Amino acid sequence: MLENSLQKGLNVIKDISKKVPIKSGIYKMISDKKEVLYVGKAKLLKNRIMSYTSPNRLNYRLQKMISLVRKVEYITTNNEAQALLLEASLIKELKPKFNILLKDDKTYPYISIRKGHAWPQIKKHRGKKNNKDIYFGPFASVSHVNITIDTLQKIFPLRSCTDFEVANRNRPCLQHQIRRCVAPCTNNIEKEKYNSLVDDLESYLLGKSNNVISSLMNKMNDFSTNLEYEKAAMLRDKIRALENINKNERKEWKEIVSADLFCVTRIKNILAIEVVFCRNSQSFGSSTHYPNNHFENDLGDVLSKFIAQFYNNNIPPNKIITSHYAKEFLLLSEALSAKYNKNIQILAAKNFAQKKVIREGTLSAEQNLAIKIAKKEKILNHHKVLKNKFNLTNDVRRIEVYDNSHFSGKEAVGSYIVAGDRGFQKSEYRKFNIRDASKSDDYGMMREVLERRLKQDNNLPDLIIIDGGKGHLMVSREIIDKLRIKSHVDIISISKGKFRNANNDKFYDRDGEEIFLSRTDPIFYYLQKLRDEAHRYAINNHRVLRKKSGFSSEIDNIPDVGPKRKKQLLLFFGSKDDLKKANLTELKKAPGISNKVAEKIYYYFNSR
Repeated sequence: MLENSLQKGLNVIKDISKKVPIKSGIYKMISDKKEVLYVGKAKLLKNRIMSYTSPNRLNYRLQKMISLVRKVEYITTNNEAQALLLEASLIKELKPKFNILLKDDKTYPYISIRKGHAWPQIKKHRGKKNNKDIYFGPFASVSHVNITIDTLQKIFPLRSCTDFEVANRNRPCLQHQIRRCVAPCTNNIEKEKYNSLVDDLESYLLGKSNNVISSLMNKMNDFSTNLEYEKAAMLRDKIRALENINKNERKEWKEIVSADLFCVTRIKNILAIEVVFCRNSQSFGSSTHYPNNHFENDLGDVLSKFIAQFYNNNIPPNKIITSHYAKEFLLLSEALSAKYNKNIQILAAKNFAQKKVIREGTLSAEQNLAIKIAKKEKILNHHKVLKNKFNLTNDVRRIEVYDNSHFSGKEAVGSYIVAGDRGFQKSEYRKFNIRDASKSDDYGMMREVLERRLKQDNNLPDLIIIDGGKGHLMVSREIIDKLRIKSHVDIISISKGKFRNANNDKFYDRDGEEIFLSRTDPIFYYLQKLRDEAHRYAINNHRVLRKKSGFSSEIDNIPDVGPKRKKQLLLFFGSKDDLKKANLTELKKAPGISNKVAEKIYYYFNSR
């Protein structure tokens, strides 16, 4: 069977290779279901595609891929560097099953100094950047940013309040009383002195901590000379805090200065890549990634593919240091340099400082990967037990757990969560707002949600778990039978026991027969964990919808009043009731509200 399919794939590739130009570009291998199987780049497209026509030189995985190929598409580029960037972009967009995929593709948080405001402040930032503010990062996690900001706020007491509060506050807040803000909102500090604080903070984040300490010592001595001992003591405490931070800074960071370091490791053919962030001679933390579909044997090539995708969303520093070398690093450097309009070097660790940080990063990746593998093996054991206990047809790889949530039939939401051998797969959770208002009963909602989900007929689960009793189970089974799904889908249900006590939960197989599970059986608690996650997700979706519905009936229907103006109105008037009672003059005083909009708000509440 594989041989016949392989020959079909080879014929498709041979035919297209005759038409492909001798130019650089990317190519897409496509199945008969129009699914993109693989995206690759090439300096010479014709030669690269021709290389797939010799199956004996290819490993089993690539032979399997070719057996699925029924179409090949290509796009030419001006050079190979452009092809490399296009390849990374398409892999991110299409997620081909035979490519190395950066699964947890995300942007990292930054610290920003809002210099575009009259009274700058230090804030956490993620997303689009502007030209007025200054950004420091990336940091490995939000918690790392929060801890850093909290520490800096004690040493550089800039405001932490909103722009609205700065403009409307009459007296200093608690932050000023505990000496964590100099209260610019009530003009307790001159603009020049406040900007001096901002400059010191910026210098510190740029790695010029010694300059900051020297400046603070001079100010401390001036206060001491003028017999202002309390102010001198406050500066002394800040100097000590900065010196303690400096003591904890390692010389390795000072030698590296600014770089991203990539450390790759493999256990049981599963990969982990630790990304370590160093900026201005300071560690900004590290994070572990677990690339999917890793079939490259050379770890340097793995890193090359990973780095190209990593910088789709993240801005690279001028220096990237890796645990392994790849020939493609030179091309990747050229491509990233052109994309970000600056000189970017990619090199394997060479000096003592770089190698030491790489060793530590690799060890961290190994430890995290070992924990992940242990969890995965435990989950696989659970799935084997689950199959035997409930006499399931399929090996359990993908589980979908369904639940509904509503309030007397209103704001009804159905949803499912997804779990597999990697645990909960939150990016694949889905919710469905119930369309048919007449389906206010649980059975009707379950019918609608399952029918809408299973009609999609893509990436179907091996097992569906229903949060409900026999009735819910039978209704759900009817839908599965009605749709005549090609691939068999097993189904079971969990019913809340007597007095809704978790210890009394009951479990039913596809035929509605109760399956007894001992309270000491780990599978009992595994199923409860899945059900509880589905319930949490359904409740959260219902709350969001209910809150939105309850809030929109009064304010969101007003013309020209969007989320931003709604927030400003509620902050200014304090409550929805006070807003409704406001006269036209009061409405015109609200920030961000023009005379025309104020009139619309007034007549909306007073003409009904």
